[in-house]
Amino acid sequence: MSKKVFISYSHKDEHHRETLEEHLSLLQRNGHISVWHDRKITPGEEWAGSIDSNLEAADIIIFLVSSSFLASSYCQDIEVSRALKKYENKEATVISIIVRPCHWHDSGLSKLQAVPKDAKAITEWENEDAAWVDAISGLKQHISDFKSQKSIQPKALSNDKIAPTPFILEWTNDTEIKLTHRKVNKITLSDIYVAPDMELESDNDDDPIKIKSTSELAKSPSHKIIFGEEQQGKTSLLKHLFIELLKESYIPIYLDANNIKTSKIDENLRPEIERQYQNLDYETFLSAKNTAVLIDNIDDISLNAKFRNIFIKNLSESFGFILFTCHTSFSYVANDIPAFDNYMTCELLGLGNIKREEIVQKWISLGEEENIDEFELYSNCDELKSRLDTVIKRNIVPPKPIYVLMLLQMFEANSGLNLELTSYGHCYQQLIYQSFDKAKINKLDFDKYLNVLTELSWLIFTNDSDPNDSELKSFFERYCEEFLPVDQREVTKKLTDHSILCQKRATIGFKYPYIYYFFVAKKIAESYADNQKTREAVETLLESLHREDYANILIFITHHTKDSWVLNKINNVLESLFEKNQKATLDKNQLSFMNDFIKQIPELIIEQREIQKERDEHNRKLDEIERKSQDEITEADDILANINKTFKGMEIAGQIIRNRHSSLKRNVIYDLAKSGTSTGLRFLEYFIKISESSKKEVVKIIANYLTDKPDLSDKEIERHAEHAYLHLTYGVINGVIKKIGASIGSREALEIYSALETDTKTPAYNLIRQAIELQFNKTLKTESIESTAEKLKDNPVCKRILKEMVIQHTYMFPVDYKTKQQLSERLGISVQGQRLMDQRKRGKG
Repeated sequence: MSKKVFISYSHKDEHHRETLEEHLSLLQRNGHISVWHDRKITPGEEWAGSIDSNLEAADIIIFLVSSSFLASSYCQDIEVSRALKKYENKEATVISIIVRPCHWHDSGLSKLQAVPKDAKAITEWENEDAAWVDAISGLKQHISDFKSQKSIQPKALSNDKIAPTPFILEWTNDTEIKLTHRKVNKITLSDIYVAPDMELESDNDDDPIKIKSTSELAKSPSHKIIFGEEQQGKTSLLKHLFIELLKESYIPIYLDANNIKTSKIDENLRPEIERQYQNLDYETFLSAKNTAVLIDNIDDISLNAKFRNIFIKNLSESFGFILFTCHTSFSYVANDIPAFDNYMTCELLGLGNIKREEIVQKWISLGEEENIDEFELYSNCDELKSRLDTVIKRNIVPPKPIYVLMLLQMFEANSGLNLELTSYGHCYQQLIYQSFDKAKINKLDFDKYLNVLTELSWLIFTNDSDPNDSELKSFFERYCEEFLPVDQREVTKKLTDHSILCQKRATIGFKYPYIYYFFVAKKIAESYADNQKTREAVETLLESLHREDYANILIFITHHTKDSWVLNKINNVLESLFEKNQKATLDKNQLSFMNDFIKQIPELIIEQREIQKERDEHNRKLDEIERKSQDEITEADDILANINKTFKGMEIAGQIIRNRHSSLKRNVIYDLAKSGTSTGLRFLEYFIKISESSKKEVVKIIANYLTDKPDLSDKEIERHAEHAYLHLTYGVINGVIKKIGASIGSREALEIYSALETDTKTPAYNLIRQAIELQFNKTLKTESIESTAEKLKDNPVCKRILKEMVIQHTYMFPVDYKTKQQLSERLGISVQGQRLMDQRKRGKG
């Protein structure tokens, strides 16, 4: 907990006080102390009263001792006298820093310990900086050791208990958005709140970014500024921290900077203390040691720059635990506010995979937290999170808590779908409509705004850039000639004020990618049949399918239209990729070069693992991949572009199957699934051939990395290098099979993948069908696993892949011991617990 430091000194020693503050700055920045002295009294404040109140609140009292200090009547009669009483009552510790030689031993300070070493005055040291370092070392020990005996209980209230008011408790639990759920009448913030992660600057040059949970903010008193985009959950975070701080015996106060009209702290805090607490007054709050001030929207404060700085400065000097929130764009302004110089900064992050799983589980468990079956929880969680990830994918829709909750509610309601759109298309449209509602756009004008955005998106797409002011003006002039006139100023203001469009330096564009993709795709879907330029644009999209933005526009086109042309185009692209290669079969002859390697690697074991920890670790790895991946639009050489097209094409085909399985004919789904899997397997065939033909070169490269290990002979280096090569090859084969299943699979179309398996009769399709069944059906059917294992019994590589799939499933979902035993027998996998039991039995015999 932060400790309050009071510095008493003679004004003739002003420069010593300034030097002391410089040496204390790191302790202030880290939130260990807050410092006050009489130079912090603002104009108009009653100086004697201000000194008295801050002296009374102090934990650490520092005297800068000199002949001038000893000669000051106020210092000796008021400050020293009161400080010694606090010291005797163990309400504060008092430290003398001898700054100039003087007869201090003859004063009342003689009973106190003095610094620097041997009480040698600062000015008598050859190096004054060394003297200050020595003095601060002694001071830090006092700060660390001191524990005040002063109670936070105000004497005037006797034994009355300080408690938050019903108003503040109700406010902290208010989600501030309307949420409905099938099993809960009213959803509170505590029901669904998930503490987001935050990004802090790190002192480590090798790892400049440090990511921590915001839950840690309640555990470490400090001065911090929390930046976040609009609707990032800044207010909800402060509400959550308010409750968490209460649990930690703090007395938090929340202030909305919109309501701050004066720089005087007491005038801002008094009414809020009265509104937020019973049996607590301002003086008691000020003197308490465990206070925290939470200020929301500091960028919206109405004070001018001078008095804003005074307010922040005075607040910072009075309290050791302060959290400010503001919009990310305010970071540039904050850097120019002197009062923020010693503040740590952190930025709120969107909800990654770990956090999305956490909020989904909370949503699923609402109303049945104590009764929900574990398998039901995890399988429903994966189903719902998969749908969320499809919409939020790669930040197309920002992973902000409010968007996640709105989408969960849409999935929950699953009603009122526009039949002209897919279910995902409906979700995107509803998000846009809600933005229109927030902008107070009349529902009768929705079509007008939708049309403006459609035409604007087409301008941006065809120009491959956002328009500047001149181009935007020309756009609206042309628009008004072609359609009924609109007011450019009114339309752009409403759309920019409510995060549909945004100003980007000298241009204006769409705030979030999903809005841009939605409207470009809408334009293409509506005009493809009768517009040659639109058809040419589609060819451009297909040719550059490896680009993230083009692939996403194609996906959004499938949300807008059910016309067969889009499916035919995607099928044609898939069939053209790696067309010179056959599909990989993964039969035993194709993989025979890996048989010895499979025999040498360790036997697989089903270990006893905690499911949630495994799921968290899986999601953590996904978060790391997403943080490191770049969404930059870059041109690639032909082979890399084709590889990327392969995976993008499979994902598009899979999304169409999952999203339109009810309306597509069986033969259309079959053809789409076949095209997707065939493309992935042709790439795999290409990889295996390239891998085999370049084996010697790859082994040589790996061996060169091992030559710096003098304990290995040449033969051992060669053996290790070949093993690493085979491990890499096996990993790619395994990964591509799982990727095909994850991309093209669908729970509703399982019979289609079974039909493909039956028609092709290759180990590759056996594994793909099994991967889809495990991922999308969730249940582990021993009969199905046994059947697949039988088909792969003479294929060591594919059987190993099957075993890994099954074991991974047991780590991610509850599987009873009987089923594990059956798998153990049928796949030849040891179960960790069973093996220990068998060893004990053999020992007894």
